[in-house]
Amino acid sequence: MKFTSVLSTVAFLFATKSLAMTWEEADAKAREWCADLTNEEKISLVTGRENMTGVCVGSIDPIERKGFKGLCLQDGPAGVRFAKGTATSWQAAINTASTFDRALLRKVGEAQGNEFYQRGINFALAPGMNIQRAPASGRIWESYGEDPFLAGQCGIEVIKGIQSQGVIATAKHFVGNDQENNRGASSSNIPEQALWEVYMEPFYRAVNDGSVNSIMAAYNAVNGTYSVQNKRLLTDYLKGKMDFQGMVMSDWWAIYDVEKSFGAGMDMNMPGGKQWGPNFIGNSYWGEHIQECIDNGVFPQERLDDAALRIIRSLYKAGQMENFPDVNLYVDTLTDENIALNRKVGADSNVLLKNDESVLPIKGVKKIAVIGKDSMPTKFCDDMNCADGTLALGWGSGTTDFKYVIDPLSAITERAKKDNIEIVSSGEDDAEAGAEVAKDADLAIVFVQADSGEEYITVEGNKGDRRNLDLWHGGNELIDAVASVNKNTIVVIHAPGPVNVPFLDKVKGIIFAGMPGQETGHAITDVLFGDVNPSGHLPYTWAPREDYPTDVKYDAGLPGGGEKMTQYDYDEGLFIGYRWFDKQGIEPTFAFGYGLSYTTFEYSNLEAEMEEDGLHVTLTVTNTGDVAGAAVPMIFLSFPDVVKDYPSRLFKGFDKVMLEAGESKEVNILVDNHDLSYFDVDAMEFVQPEEGEYTVFAGSNARDLPLKTTVPAANYCDSDEEEFILFIIISDVIISKGCSFL
Repeated sequence: MKFTSVLSTVAFLFATKSLAMTWEEADAKAREWCADLTNEEKISLVTGRENMTGVCVGSIDPIERKGFKGLCLQDGPAGVRFAKGTATSWQAAINTASTFDRALLRKVGEAQGNEFYQRGINFALAPGMNIQRAPASGRIWESYGEDPFLAGQCGIEVIKGIQSQGVIATAKHFVGNDQENNRGASSSNIPEQALWEVYMEPFYRAVNDGSVNSIMAAYNAVNGTYSVQNKRLLTDYLKGKMDFQGMVMSDWWAIYDVEKSFGAGMDMNMPGGKQWGPNFIGNSYWGEHIQECIDNGVFPQERLDDAALRIIRSLYKAGQMENFPDVNLYVDTLTDENIALNRKVGADSNVLLKNDESVLPIKGVKKIAVIGKDSMPTKFCDDMNCADGTLALGWGSGTTDFKYVIDPLSAITERAKKDNIEIVSSGEDDAEAGAEVAKDADLAIVFVQADSGEEYITVEGNKGDRRNLDLWHGGNELIDAVASVNKNTIVVIHAPGPVNVPFLDKVKGIIFAGMPGQETGHAITDVLFGDVNPSGHLPYTWAPREDYPTDVKYDAGLPGGGEKMTQYDYDEGLFIGYRWFDKQGIEPTFAFGYGLSYTTFEYSNLEAEMEEDGLHVTLTVTNTGDVAGAAVPMIFLSFPDVVKDYPSRLFKGFDKVMLEAGESKEVNILVDNHDLSYFDVDAMEFVQPEEGEYTVFAGSNARDLPLKTTVPAANYCDSDEEEFILFIIISDVIISKGCSFL
């Protein structure tokens, strides 16, 4: 049996600020700039200074004699944190993923990057690249769902967008930070193949396709060794096999020593102090202790040289070493363009889960009842540490300071005037009151919610991770009461991920709105009234909690960085999300990729051909309905039988196509050689099978794949050509294959 290694580097060119300089050019400039740095100056480059007590959440000291202004690092995935309402409060990353729209993802990255750039922020602490392993996990709304291919594709676009504006993107949290309980005192015990194919895969794409400049190491341990102390992960895998040229920073206060962390390959200690607070400014595990370790032979001088070089190299790569704006977090960037983009992404990320009797879009009604506290104005709390009013984002460092939130009731009321529709409302989660206003309405819309966030905040008994998947504030009872008196009941859910839906058969319509950011009310109203045809799809599998292969834990708190850890065993291996449901033959409530439209689509004419750069797939998508809409054709692959103990199907391609009523378009999707490969734990490489055949499936979601064809695993050498293996060695990795022509 023959295999070809395909852990390949990807070359690309963009006429942008961040990619105008190659890594090689940046390296040459950085080496010249660093040549006369003293060790004291290098140590100041790698050790945070203000310990999160200054303007920026992370900062690095200036080096005045070199004209170096210092560095500002700032959260986060939903926009600029602590901007006092001057920046856009964007949708959660999970919403952006739900659009399945690469062009829209890129635009979001560009817009966010520009907001960071105008404030003189060097590092945007985004995007989150972790995997939704368990639906109760607290920070799932900050990343891109359960599938590593989708997470990687989303990350690529957002990273390219951010870095096109001259800001360094920071892919986080490397790696296995997939739950909040004891995140700083836990071990994610991940089998080697799953580590590479599932949990490191989005970071692989961020490095090789996104050319990300910075990566943040996670709080947790991996297989017993803390990520920030894990030389195998940081030096051997990330900087070695992946050939990452940028710098690695810690998550905030994740470092508890100097010998193991700096020696393992960490490049920057954030925010610098041993613990939170002003008393620990200048009191670091690193700082002068780095020099002590060098003097005592704990690690060599070259380790400090490399860390400083990586930081400066990343700055040159981003174009930040001259004419970068001064820090001012309060520049007003809440522009009409950003507001419109947030509204569009919010609308396009709405997932229509049920629409019996075409109850939506709203039409032919005279009176609508809007019910639930989630339809009302948002109460603003520090880091969103409350759930009062409509839910726009979760809590923790991934949220923002809102200037405003458009609540659904206000937006629906305004839009209803256009059609002379009367709006009545009950703005509390009171079942009796909700039923009273609903009973005489033509249509009832019930807004409900569930929330989650980061471990350092507890909201209504939920310490980051959700205690259960139930709706909050009596949401199920509210829905039951309304549905019992109004046959045309629609439910809108704001939540980080799946919730229990005991009301599924009692209502006519369900929209999952996620966490849409400041324009949430406008976004849902656009879809309810049909001004926007919903085109969002679930980036995860929706099912009862007990049907998933794994879950979070609720262990008592442990001190961070200690030997005692909560153990998270990733025994499901490769079989996360839809892969597990396929393996076990479990029918989910809603499949990965599920999402309805106000129109219908048909898929046909599937063809697949293996070529040197990968598998080329074409199919035709037809809008068979009466209104324009956007389809998301999805490609799944079954690998050849020579690949043992493998998922039955893997998500490997998608596109988003806008179609007028009756229109057809041919869609072309490339599955590149890396995505045709699996990780061989014996060879410790990605390899592409050359025997057997791939089965190609196409359709609208993981459980609706009507088209199927097969293609030989290696048929891109013609019969009169002799196959050969071209060995190109980069960092001991074989990366290419070709054909010889006779």
